[in-house]
Amino acid sequence: MENASLLVLRERRREDPLSHRGRLRGNDLRPMLLQGVSHCREGAPRFGTQAHLVLGRLGAIARLARTGRALFAALLVLTPGCASPRRSADWLIVREVTPPYLLHQRAADPALTADRHGRVALTFVTRDSIGKDLWLSLSRDSGTTFSSPVRLNARHGSVNSYSEARPIAAFGPSGELAVAWGERRSDTSRAVDLVVRASGDGGVTLGPPVVVNNDLKAVPIARRHWNWYRGRRLNPHAYHGFPALTFLSSDSLFAAWLDERDVPDMEGEPSTSALYGALSSNGGQSWGANQMLADSVCPCCRPMALSDPSGKIAVAYRRGARDLRDPALLVSFDGGRSFALDTLIFTDRWLLRACPDQGPVLSWNREGGGYYAWYTGAGEPGVYLMPWRADHGGAGVRQPLRDSLSDAHSPRLASLEHTTLIAVEARPSFDSTRTVLAVRAFTDDGSLTPWNFLGANIEAGWVTGLDGRTALASWVEREGDRKRVRLVKLRRRVP
Repeated sequence: MENASLLVLRERRREDPLSHRGRLRGNDLRPMLLQGVSHCREGAPRFGTQAHLVLGRLGAIARLARTGRALFAALLVLTPGCASPRRSADWLIVREVTPPYLLHQRAADPALTADRHGRVALTFVTRDSIGKDLWLSLSRDSGTTFSSPVRLNARHGSVNSYSEARPIAAFGPSGELAVAWGERRSDTSRAVDLVVRASGDGGVTLGPPVVVNNDLKAVPIARRHWNWYRGRRLNPHAYHGFPALTFLSSDSLFAAWLDERDVPDMEGEPSTSALYGALSSNGGQSWGANQMLADSVCPCCRPMALSDPSGKIAVAYRRGARDLRDPALLVSFDGGRSFALDTLIFTDRWLLRACPDQGPVLSWNREGGGYYAWYTGAGEPGVYLMPWRADHGGAGVRQPLRDSLSDAHSPRLASLEHTTLIAVEARPSFDSTRTVLAVRAFTDDGSLTPWNFLGANIEAGWVTGLDGRTALASWVEREGDRKRVRLVKLRRRVP
């Protein structure tokens, strides 16, 4: 079954169009609005009193703010939707931490990464008439404050990005930092390369941009892929993007990405791509041989890579053969030199002759594995969660995550020690006109908290864990024809 909401084909990524995202404008006197939604005892939606936005009053608040009637605007924001005390969101404390510079920035495609020492890296993309640029902003206090952003791409306007293929960053165990993105070549081809910049001091200083893909060199092909590969010519206009990064140690860094070097050059989106990987022995300053990991994957679904202290690497990706978009898992037991396990997590048999832009995600916070989340348009469409193990793949019963939601998609996971934070973009079941970032916690004993709804009209959601109780979330908020990036800190209350 094909979900109609996902049947719109994206523009060709390598052309990196400037017109498919709405223009953002700076702060227009609207208050910073944070939405917290729960339900009255009678079943009607209600909205908490802690400076949360009442959905139906957004237009009125904006009009009052513009006319200077600030007192009435404030009263509208603070008035609860019903008198009974809030219950469903009591497990979570939400605090806005959007950096001030983003109030005036035409920004998109935000992503966050953090470590357990309070370091946070925020990446986002801006655009102008020349093209798109990538920016990095750092925090040393768990996201409370952020440094002024620094541009990472050396050539102005060269970044290739949209929500699913956005740039990402990863921290190493001792504060090392690497950032990866797709970058258009400076020649006349339509090619996009995978580029990484590395830092040994948490981003304070950065090395030069380094191209990871090595299309002009011989590429080692696993024996099982040889018949497929033999006789093919490398595509001079190949796209290399949708990066995934994970540190194995202070020096060893693994990258995975979608690669079209072996796909014949064509107009429009190819039906499949290949998944490639490479290792760096110096934190991303240089890269070894490229290795094909899978030969038929969804060409627009971001992979995700995680590692454990023993050197195991897990890569979540979506297969693409015969237009079946099912979730899969690769596992390496030798630090990325080979991948012994390549298995389906679940046989959805989602047939889609289009690009879903729905990559799967992983957490790794249990012995031998963690949780795997993905969207499917087959059967009952929605987001599903399933335990996985490095020695087996799927290791339990898949669980739907659609209660109180409609059109749930784009899952994200963040590890909080013995708890996994789940985020999806969805519409609350009581209000199909709004898209929110819905978050909940899943504990190892199998219990689920209620959903907490963030934002009003969102896209490009992201979450990352900070410690055992705290995470950061980001998204792009749509306000009419304007968009802006927002960040919040999420802290789970002690039971």
